[in-house]
Amino acid sequence: MRKISAIILTAIILISSAAPIATASSFKEEVVYGLLNHDGSVDNLYVVNIFQGGSITDYGDYDKVINLTTNEQLIQNNDMITIDTKADRFYYQGNLISKELPWNIDIKYYLNDKELAADALAGKSGKLKIAVSIGKNPSVNSSFYDNFGLQIAVLLDNKLCSNIIAENATIAEAAGSKQINFTVLSGKPFEGTVSADVKDFEMDPISINAIRLAFDIDIDSNEFTNRFGELIEGIKSLDEGAGELLSGINELADGLSEYADGVKAFNNGIKQLSTGVNDLYTGISSLSTGLSELVKQNENINNGAVTIQNMAFDAINAQLQGMGLGFPALTPDNYESVLSGIQDLNVLKLQLDGIVQFVQGLKSYTDGVAQLNTGADELTEGTGKFKDSVGEITASSDAIYEGAVRIHSGIKELRDGMAAYKEGTNEFRSKTSGIDTGIDEQINEILDDILGSDESLGSFTSEKNTNTSSVQFVLKTPSIKLPVVENHIDAKPVKLTFWQRLLKLFGLYK
Repeated sequence: MRKISAIILTAIILISSAAPIATASSFKEEVVYGLLNHDGSVDNLYVVNIFQGGSITDYGDYDKVINLTTNEQLIQNNDMITIDTKADRFYYQGNLISKELPWNIDIKYYLNDKELAADALAGKSGKLKIAVSIGKNPSVNSSFYDNFGLQIAVLLDNKLCSNIIAENATIAEAAGSKQINFTVLSGKPFEGTVSADVKDFEMDPISINAIRLAFDIDIDSNEFTNRFGELIEGIKSLDEGAGELLSGINELADGLSEYADGVKAFNNGIKQLSTGVNDLYTGISSLSTGLSELVKQNENINNGAVTIQNMAFDAINAQLQGMGLGFPALTPDNYESVLSGIQDLNVLKLQLDGIVQFVQGLKSYTDGVAQLNTGADELTEGTGKFKDSVGEITASSDAIYEGAVRIHSGIKELRDGMAAYKEGTNEFRSKTSGIDTGIDEQINEILDDILGSDESLGSFTSEKNTNTSSVQFVLKTPSIKLPVVENHIDAKPVKLTFWQRLLKLFGLYK
């Protein structure tokens, strides 16, 4: 039994008002807001720290802290922040002194193949290209780079942009705009471009979100590997049968070669032919028997694959039901239509695609083995008839001689083909001999490389924080807009709510 951790990327960029995590009040969540420059470099980093109420002690290197929930005073002593609050759920903002993220982000803008500053693109027309490059920042704790996936979103106005091209991205319609999303797996560098024909160009901010959400799937791999063990035994029998068949063909070819030297050696040759035919029949029969044994495992192999498929769908349905999304139960027949167009679940759909394609491919393989077995049975029947006809060959030496010459030529081709076939079955056998014991290790290596480790991640703000339940990053560049001349009218300051202050912090409240 093996527990696999998987990452689901999401486009959530604001704090959800859903029910809090059922943990002790000392646990906290961190939402890191990054105001990037147009080129991807960091302008400012803010962290909204979220706690249950009560006595709170937190750590972080901030040049300023702001209570976003109550009028109670936050006490900052170097990197230690404390407060005793009566709020049930408490939010405070800390402006980080450091401007370092786990990722080095570089964004370049080109118009008609000439690099321009982003501000210079406003109102321009031509062929636009935006190149985004993201790599690891070695000066920041690598656990965030190694375990967090990224979603990069670019929003282009349909009225201003056309002929949009973005390789390896999903492009969706979003209220008069095209939303281009790139997904970056944990621990992976990224290079991506977006190109378009633009007129009077303006663009909303580029957003980059990083989050790690995990769910557990219990998979019993023992049955799966046992099926492969049975398959390996079938391949072994197939290889041994091919060896016996090749041995018989070689004996037949040797006999016919001697027989073709002359009628004088006819009697000896016919005996060798008889022996060779018997050996050939024995070899083919062995091949047929080996294939029959292999075919017997087809149903078990297919049932095992279907069992794995059903378990995966059951686990995913349980997870989706727990998330309260209201989806119908996913099946191999309906999951494409249910998940189609839902960008947040695109990775989940790709995983289900792989499972379904695997089951279908395995079914095609077992059908091929069954067809090969049918051919071997027919070959056995034909060889048996040929063996029975050997006695008739002795009736005429001339006819036997002429036939022997023709048979000898054909047997040489058959021997060459059978030798190549035997070489293939031997290689197939050697390469699959340890697949039942190595499959778990290979799955682990692949998943670890793609999804990151199962380690528990700490706080982004300080290693002293040992109570962090989640961390997410919400990053944005400025928009590209033509300057607007406004008539300034003095107005009395408006008192903002908590959520208005939070939106204004990230430039989302006007």
